[in-house]
Amino acid sequence: METDIIKWFAEALDACGLTQEQVAKELGLNRQPAISEILKGKRQLKANEMVIMSKLSGMALPDRSTKIPVLGYVGAGAEVYPIDDGDPLYDVTISSALPKDTVGAIVRGDSMYPIFEDGDLVAYSGIEMLPEDALGKTCMVELQDGRVLIKTVRRGVAPGLYTLTSTNAPDIEDVEIVWARKFVMRMPREFWRSL
Repeated sequence: METDIIKWFAEALDACGLTQEQVAKELGLNRQPAISEILKGKRQLKANEMVIMSKLSGMALPDRSTKIPVLGYVGAGAEVYPIDDGDPLYDVTISSALPKDTVGAIVRGDSMYPIFEDGDLVAYSGIEMLPEDALGKTCMVELQDGRVLIKTVRRGVAPGLYTLTSTNAPDIEDVEIVWARKFVMRMPREFWRSL
């Protein structure tokens, strides 16, 4: 968790005048160790918990805006190859906290419609995960042929092969995945283009 959020939480905890056990109960956690986990950065402070802490302490919510570098395009039906020249196409700032190293891509195609539409901005983790860890999750994946897609990852017929499923198109069966990155959020094209 971000150190500024932990610092804000610690200050709010002091300002509210309640014990950690009482705060845990107010947050609906029903156990004090959860407060210690938040303070140590081992547990993420959820948005609704921040609102409650703000009310208990009288402290304003911290600024949780995040700048997302939009690195290129991701295919959802359209064949898309990464742009990796080091410069983002755009920087989009949103008023929400996202995991560190979150990056963005613009969706091309309609194979994941209605979940993702052509032109939507998707934020995803900049940290690669093993394909095995992506099973059952919607992720950005890079295939051996260089395409970058947003798909749900399923097990293929043989070890090391995966089937990529869409909501609106045939599966892409038994492909090798170079990397997978966790999907974080979607922002409709009408919204992100107005930022």
